[in-house]
Amino acid sequence: MSDADRLKDKMVIRKRGPQPIAKEALSLLRGHLTKRGFSQIELVTRWNEIAGSGLSAHCVPQKLSNSANGSATLTLLADDRASLELQHQTPKLIDKINRYFGHEVVSKIKVVAGELPKRVARPVQRRLTPHEEADLSAWIARVEDPDLRDALTRLGRNALGESRKTAVLKR
Repeated sequence: MSDADRLKDKMVIRKRGPQPIAKEALSLLRGHLTKRGFSQIELVTRWNEIAGSGLSAHCVPQKLSNSANGSATLTLLADDRASLELQHQTPKLIDKINRYFGHEVVSKIKVVAGELPKRVARPVQRRLTPHEEADLSAWIARVEDPDLRDALTRLGRNALGESRKTAVLKR
């Protein structure tokens, strides 16, 4: 093999222009969370689903530390008002977390009172135009499974509703 061929094999071909950040975001997030002990990144990324919207509004996972005996302690950062109440709810929360993952991930919870990071408000989804609804319904009508059809309908509405482009620009 010539030097030129070896150089071609080593070269990484990159596209010109802006690249979607989503390609790199997961690897960046995974590295950051692994440093904080989160081998299960879903504990952070799906915290709202795991803890419930009421509880997740007042606390966030901060660190997951494993001890020598195999038990894991989850450190939660909670606002001042919720920290005392949260300590009383820790057995329920441990059960919720472990049920979500299907095995024991957390055995103890440590609550630290502090100021929670500011949440970024999601943009309000726009209503779909009648034309967009008709197009979506036509695409979804081909699917035979009713559960899959419902899930795809929700996905389609969310995807089209989040878009800031008008219907004319999408075509």
